[in-house]
Amino acid sequence: MIDRDYLKTLAAYQNERGFMLTASLSTSRLDDWRQTAPTFLNSEFNRILKERNPDKEDKRSVEEDFQRVLEVLNYEVEQQTQGLVVVADGSQGVFERVQLPLRLKNRLIVEPYPYIRPLVHALAVMESFLVVRVSRDESSIYLVDWWQLTREDSFEGPYLRSGDRETGDVPVKEYYAAARQESLVDQHFKDVGQALDRLLDETGVRRVAICGQHDIAAKFRKQLPMRVSAKVVAQIPCDAAASLNQLLVAAREAIRDARIGELSQLAVRVHEGLGPQGLGVAGFDQTMQALALGQVQTLLVERGHRPPGCMCMKEALVRVTEEPSCPACGGPVIPLDDVLGEAVRQAILQGAEVEVVERVNLLHDMGGVAALLRYK
Repeated sequence: MIDRDYLKTLAAYQNERGFMLTASLSTSRLDDWRQTAPTFLNSEFNRILKERNPDKEDKRSVEEDFQRVLEVLNYEVEQQTQGLVVVADGSQGVFERVQLPLRLKNRLIVEPYPYIRPLVHALAVMESFLVVRVSRDESSIYLVDWWQLTREDSFEGPYLRSGDRETGDVPVKEYYAAARQESLVDQHFKDVGQALDRLLDETGVRRVAICGQHDIAAKFRKQLPMRVSAKVVAQIPCDAAASLNQLLVAAREAIRDARIGELSQLAVRVHEGLGPQGLGVAGFDQTMQALALGQVQTLLVERGHRPPGCMCMKEALVRVTEEPSCPACGGPVIPLDDVLGEAVRQAILQGAEVEVVERVNLLHDMGGVAALLRYK
């Protein structure tokens, strides 16, 4: 599992000669990956060697790293894994592998720094969330972490407190007389709300979905503390016939849609802040300049936007156009498969928030990359 601290550590690695290897691969059974992935990697590796033409020592080192990646494919991929990221630099003893439950695009990149954008994307779309299934009688809170149910807390509502409950021999009228007392229902909602508050503090989760009949869910939400209610971003209908897995899938989709809505509003905020006195920048050049000055609070990157470019080995200057040499110092440059990967890496190192954005047309109109600034 990855977190922001791990990403920051990974982003700090550097190969001064420009030969750190990063492979991102889909290992889904849908892709027949055990046949296609090695073929893809070998083809890309030969192409990169031909383009970069390393000296004998660098070539030997990167070939050893490449062989270690191939060994991972043969022996160290778990069956449930859908995507794999491997970072290798034997000259510094760096060898990191992360297995993910989502598919990735096949890429092989040899650059001065690890290509961490796929991992940042994974951290964004697989963020933990909570689901509260609430009713007047019984309620549950589910913690979903990396698309897996990792915790379930159940709460009893206002049932009769008698030994007959275990046998089921409770008169129907007597049961409903107790179960529907509004004061007891209110207390039940309060207990669930307090437990939700504690769990939010414990886990740091930012988004909650509520599942229940509309009137019940609305009443429960009204009783939540303001700081808890602010994190409820989605409400899904209650389907008594739905399985727990179906409930969690529906909640995940609702959370995803809510996140897209939040990022749309953030893109609007950035757009409104464009200009000399504003707190928004857009486009590659202005965003990279803000990163160089340490001004970026939140970096927005369009998911499918990966413009190529080049980097100066001496000045670390990144250009979105391919240059024969560095325009600043005249030194050698190396090609970059995705210049926004370097923007993401710098933002992570600075402790900025990085949001991988999809289905937000305004960000696309702003050039596929933008940022909200801490200060101007």
